[in-house]
Amino acid sequence: MDMPVASQGRVDVRDLHIRFHTKGQEVEAVRAANVHVRPGEFVSLIGPSGCGKSTLLNAVAGFIEPSDGQVLLDGQRVTGPGSDRGVVFQQYSLFPWMTVRANVEFGLRMKGVSASERQAQARTLLGLAGLLSFENHYPDQLSGGMKQRVGIVRALATSPQVLLMDEPFGALDSQTRVVMQEILTNMWQRLRISVLFITHDIEEAVFLSDRIYVMTARPGRIKAELDVPLPRPRTPAMTSAPEFAAMVRQIKGLIREESIAAMGGELSEGGLAGLCTEVGPQGVGHLV
Repeated sequence: MDMPVASQGRVDVRDLHIRFHTKGQEVEAVRAANVHVRPGEFVSLIGPSGCGKSTLLNAVAGFIEPSDGQVLLDGQRVTGPGSDRGVVFQQYSLFPWMTVRANVEFGLRMKGVSASERQAQARTLLGLAGLLSFENHYPDQLSGGMKQRVGIVRALATSPQVLLMDEPFGALDSQTRVVMQEILTNMWQRLRISVLFITHDIEEAVFLSDRIYVMTARPGRIKAELDVPLPRPRTPAMTSAPEFAAMVRQIKGLIREESIAAMGGELSEGGLAGLCTEVGPQGVGHLV
């Protein structure tokens, strides 16, 4: 299956450092990170909680200014938010007083697109996401998965060069999440837009991505860059492939090391052994 080839949407994160100052102390969130997304590529960032994944994505979105280093989009330095980057968050960030189609049209209206053209573009994208029959519904009439599909379509409506997704399926149940992954990969294969995707779900990252960056515990650095050895288009059957299982095991090993490190002195390899201690009916008093 031939797919469109993108010519724009290259993201270059070069030697990125991000530090925050809170209560008189400096907190280093990201250290010397280098991440690259080629035009039309789907790239995921994965790592332990609090490692700086979302912070890095927010720097690409232009919401956070780097302390050091650069974020470039098609060779131009990112200095703030822009319509060339669409952002989808875990929360359903829809306007509750607007219909589904009005939500999708919002960015186009802000750009001065005519009403007829806004409607045509919105209906085309809603059709692609399987939501055209809900165009006149309001967000509170939709399921969680449908709301997130509307959020994705709204982000795509202004024709961004890059789609930035911060754990967009994190609030969904496991069954809906799997279906949303299939919908997203099918939409991506039709549009072939550059995507930078944040997730905690290893299987999700492998299924969706061309490449995966694994981050360390805070301060977040790039620990590994992995190519996903699965062909396009992706299908659910591929999750049973030996290559899929092998990559999941590899990433789980990398993440486990960093998750333990992220917990610091609270947990160690020796501490994990203590979780197997037999307590018995007499309770924990006899262990103290």
